[in-house]
Amino acid sequence: MANGVIHADRVHVLRRLRDLRDWARFIHESVREDQAFENGKRELLCAYMGEEFLRLFTEDSASLADRLDLMIERIESSARPAEQAAILTR
Repeated sequence: MANGVIHADRVHVLRRLRDLRDWARFIHESVREDQAFENGKRELLCAYMGEEFLRLFTEDSASLADRLDLMIERIESSARPAEQAAILTR
């Protein structure tokens, strides 16, 4: 990939990717098990969607969070040392 093609603000992109990763983690945790205030949510989802669908959805959300982590790591590691300091402090 040519550096001249990259015009996006790395910090902004990383911020959005982290937001998306956090949402993917939230979805994964929310679907995987009932929270204290959501008794019966998982059973309701299983009744309407089926156990297999729910299992796949849970796996997909975890996989999405992992892939977003990988994207974040690659972008962070591609920055020069001075840029890395700026990325981590914003």
